[in-house]
Amino acid sequence: MESFSTETLLQGKRAQAWNEIYSTSLSATDFIPQHVDFSAGLKLGGLGQIGLARLVTGPCTIRRTDDHISGGTPRLYSFLIQLSGTGQFQQGENEALLRSGDFTMCDNAVPHFFNLGDDAEMLLVRVPSGLIGDYLPYPELLCGRRLPAREGLTPTAAIMACSLWQRLERGFSSAHGDSVAHQLLEIISTSYSLAFGPEISGPFDDAVLHDQAIGFIEDNIRDAQLNARLVAQAIAVAPGELLAMFSRRGDSARAYIMRRRLELASRQLRSPRWRGSTVAEIAYGLGFTSLPLFTRAYRKRFGLSPGDYRKAQFN
Repeated sequence: MESFSTETLLQGKRAQAWNEIYSTSLSATDFIPQHVDFSAGLKLGGLGQIGLARLVTGPCTIRRTDDHISGGTPRLYSFLIQLSGTGQFQQGENEALLRSGDFTMCDNAVPHFFNLGDDAEMLLVRVPSGLIGDYLPYPELLCGRRLPAREGLTPTAAIMACSLWQRLERGFSSAHGDSVAHQLLEIISTSYSLAFGPEISGPFDDAVLHDQAIGFIEDNIRDAQLNARLVAQAIAVAPGELLAMFSRRGDSARAYIMRRRLELASRQLRSPRWRGSTVAEIAYGLGFTSLPLFTRAYRKRFGLSPGDYRKAQFN
């Protein structure tokens, strides 16, 4: 775990030095202090594929503009949890007044502003763009929107994130990092789903039906008989309507089922809890009816055979 603080910085050049530290360690950003005696601290940790960061800062404005964003910067989405103090967060057309326990989302590829009128503490859960879609298909719709502290499972998600941060500070086994990160993202995404409902399925009129289709697939993903026809029957639409529903989103039911099975297989292959299961047992348990078919699909998606991927994870 890395740790940074303004304590050792010269007061006259503290803001400039802190901007350089923060920009190098986390993301290019300007801190504009409200007082000369500005102070801040930052700690960074990791959990599987996600990053965690705890920021403590005095009153200031945190600003990320187009000048800070370059095409080579890896795109990340952050769940920002306001632990103490209040802040006004703005990204795009959305603006959220955050109080203790509230969540919002931030896209580091889009300018944003965060005004903090008093001392504040935040916890950031940083998720690569290639991973966030497994949990929230349209994260850009949620950036800058407030997830209230008392809404649904939000308190549970906040408690879990804070508890994991405390464990990271004491030391955490990397062997279980991916599994725990998955559980954290599941509870956070479920909190958003409960709060925003079909909105998270995208800006489409058929969002409710699409949400039902995804739910049916997720509930039956291990069934080898699962296919687009069964999904259409389950939500009472014609097969052509189901095809159009997924096509509008640049997808298909068949491709979605395959992708989800491969993602679940990948998690199990790298999880210590599944070390006692063979590759074939994992594949058949997720609805694949042919081991060669599973191996070809896995290699096409991840660039390695399932066996080689598993060896690389545990070595």
